Amino acid sequence: MIEDQNDILDSRIKLHDRHRFEIKLDIDLDESAGNTYEVETYFFVPRALNVGPHNYTKEDFYNSSQRYIRFRTPKISIGKLCDPALSTSPLNRVRQDLAKALSGDASPALTDSICDELRLLGCIIRGEIRDYVKIFVEGLATFSGTAPAAQRKLFVGEGLENFFADLRNLETALSSLRAEISDPAVPVKIRETAAFFDEYVSLILEEYLTSLVEALRASPEAGVRFPEIEKEAVRMATAQNRYRQAMKYPSVLVPGSSNETIIYRRGVLKKFISSVLFLKAEFSEWETLTQVVFGLAAGAAMLFAGLIMIYFQRRYAVTSMPFVAALVISYIFKDRIKDWLKMLFSKNMTRWISDRKIEIMDPLAGASIGLLKEAATFINDRALPPDIARLRRIDNITSVDEEGKPERVFKYKKEITLYQDLIIKYHERRRGLNDIMRFNIRDIVEQADDAQVDYSYVDPETGKVQNTVCARVYHLNLVLKYVYSGRKAQPKVNYERIRIVLSKDGIVRLEEVLLA
Repeated sequence: MIEDQNDILDSRIKLHDRHRFEIKLDIDLDESAGNTYEVETYFFVPRALNVGPHNYTKEDFYNSSQRYIRFRTPKISIGKLCDPALSTSPLNRVRQDLAKALSGDASPALTDSICDELRLLGCIIRGEIRDYVKIFVEGLATFSGTAPAAQRKLFVGEGLENFFADLRNLETALSSLRAEISDPAVPVKIRETAAFFDEYVSLILEEYLTSLVEALRASPEAGVRFPEIEKEAVRMATAQNRYRQAMKYPSVLVPGSSNETIIYRRGVLKKFISSVLFLKAEFSEWETLTQVVFGLAAGAAMLFAGLIMIYFQRRYAVTSMPFVAALVISYIFKDRIKDWLKMLFSKNMTRWISDRKIEIMDPLAGASIGLLKEAATFINDRALPPDIARLRRIDNITSVDEEGKPERVFKYKKEITLYQDLIIKYHERRRGLNDIMRFNIRDIVEQADDAQVDYSYVDPETGKVQNTVCARVYHLNLVLKYVYSGRKAQPKVNYERIRIVLSKDGIVRLEEVLLA
């Protein structure tokens, strides 16, 4: 995963699977900053892949993309989640509202509130455990025999002890909450949501604690240094599957079977729990100005055809061969002129018009809290901004490098406008946003050569001709430009440069290109 952190915008680019990479933009809600953010992504596609305006349209690009817009997971430590004095803790809010439900309040609003808080609690628990384990795994790696003693992160031991103490407190608190929710007076929807939450947390604990056990055992020195912690991690991890089996949850691991249920169930639970953070995106295809511009293109083409017909009608009879030939030729040129003008307008007016307008709807507020506009098109070398061209050439070894790797440039631009006042009005904990785009490269590598090629050479030792297999790859280069403006300050600009190594079989790896 490649990260680039700015003041307001944090971007992360990572491999999602063999054919998709993900660009995740974290947007912090800053009252002192502007509410409009722009991201321009330039795709430098090798011409050898035969991808261009003739066979790859903006519709193809959008069809290859998946869009997710959601609130960022609030940050509350595991220890603070169990603190009765913390009013923003979802655990405390569930308890408070649950007391009302046990007193006979079965209103839909209260039921929905409790269910939302349970799901938010699940998101926070997952995020905190994931982040803690990531820090500890990185720290434990410094205890390997190759790492100098001076570089060992000694905080890991104390941090792990505190982490497991917090987990035990959380287990106790959740066990108590589970007993309260099991009361028949609690509405069925709440009990069912709590069961999903309970199963999800068990899976999360098993997944991340298993990673922690692996990291402890990967370094014998760490195992010797933290033997009690390893025992505790093993105990908690192995207890989860037995617990789910005792609760008759579907996500039970059965050694020797296909275990398709546990993977499927984990995906269902994750979507259910995380849906509390997702925002609804309402797409509006092709803005009015775009339709007007394309209408003018069609009108200009029709005007040309009409003038040709008037001219030939005055000189030849309607049934004559010259008139029929003129009719056919004008029809052909009319379509070509219309398509050419549409392409011209798309390339040169992307700055003012967009292909799609997306209203960012908040289900809780029942209103739009932002607007996202998108535009995509191929551009020629003359239209490439100088700053982008410089960053594309930054890793060239010689001045003639570009001649050996001809490319076409595809530009994708999005503009995000947030209605900060509305977000602040309706949300105390959910402020920042995640804008996630997953892009599928299948169409781009469709005409690529085979991923492996035979290569013959003379063995320097034996003098015999030998054959070996070499990988054939292509480089898809990305330059990203982030722009955000303060209400009084000058706009801030940040750049990122990524090389995506591709083959016929998919994405091989991601590489960050240093811009210094």
